[in-house]
Amino acid sequence: MKKKTGKVFLITAGVLLLLWGAMVTTDSIRCSSLKEPIFVVPGITQDDGGSGTYHGIGYEVEIKKHIDPEFGLCVDAVEMKMFGKVISASIV
Repeated sequence: MKKKTGKVFLITAGVLLLLWGAMVTTDSIRCSSLKEPIFVVPGITQDDGGSGTYHGIGYEVEIKKHIDPEFGLCVDAVEMKMFGKVISASIV
């Protein structure tokens, strides 16, 4: 019975780790392409269209935006940090 519980725990932990890795990879690719990440929630944002800090599971993303009269909402810079170190960034 204990072996079965251990296997279920390891499989569950592996699946969760795989999903988390997919989320981080997806957001990292989007950040390096100057796009907004998908798997984050807003933290502190400003009234200029959404500039601010967004939080994911184990990482945070800082986005700088502005509103252009001709093009609408434009993303100027995206910086993704994990454990306080930049892992992905893009600037116009």
